[in-house]
Amino acid sequence: MRPSIRPHQRHVSAMPAAEAFFILLILSAFALLVAAQTGQLHAQTPEPASSESTPSEAVFSESEAQGIDRMIMCPVCPAETIDQAQVQIALQMRAMVREMLGEGKDREEILDFFVERYGQDILGAPPKSGVALVAWLLPAGGVLAAVVAVFFIIRSMTRHAPVLATPPLALDPGLIPYLQLVDRHLDMTRGGLRSGDTSNPPGPAVESSGTEAPDRNAPAGTDEKI
Repeated sequence: MRPSIRPHQRHVSAMPAAEAFFILLILSAFALLVAAQTGQLHAQTPEPASSESTPSEAVFSESEAQGIDRMIMCPVCPAETIDQAQVQIALQMRAMVREMLGEGKDREEILDFFVERYGQDILGAPPKSGVALVAWLLPAGGVLAAVVAVFFIIRSMTRHAPVLATPPLALDPGLIPYLQLVDRHLDMTRGGLRSGDTSNPPGPAVESSGTEAPDRNAPAGTDEKI
């Protein structure tokens, strides 16, 4: 004959099952909470960069970003680059530079992006290629042309400069009589030369006795006494 189970004993055996279910429910909720926290932390923790990183994971240096900032002019601040300006648009442009560097773009691509958006004037210095090369060569050409012009001006002034007369030399008073004598002799010599050139040719020779020499061409017996 089986012993009968009393009501209080049945209640006591049912209580541990309810407690176990309640404890299991609490543990399940705690496990779900821990799993959610672990997934959130895993999502916030950046993954280590692999050797084959994607463009969005590219690593860049801040010095490179600052170098690009110094090459881009601020659109609203005259004569200031985005590295110097502190306005909102300059801050946004600096953030765009770093974002594009993080995407793996190089300096030329970033500068081309800003040139397409704002025009060639956005660059602090024009590129040394294409039409912009004229902006680099123009100052040097102007200086060279100015030097050549100054050279030719100085050369023309030197060529047409008036020749200054040399001052007369101081003479020794003792040489004045000698120089005057030399001048007189020179004048007499020049006067004699001029008188000899303009005189008539000499006439027939005259004998010392005062009689004219007979003409050899005259016929005989026609000689006359003077």
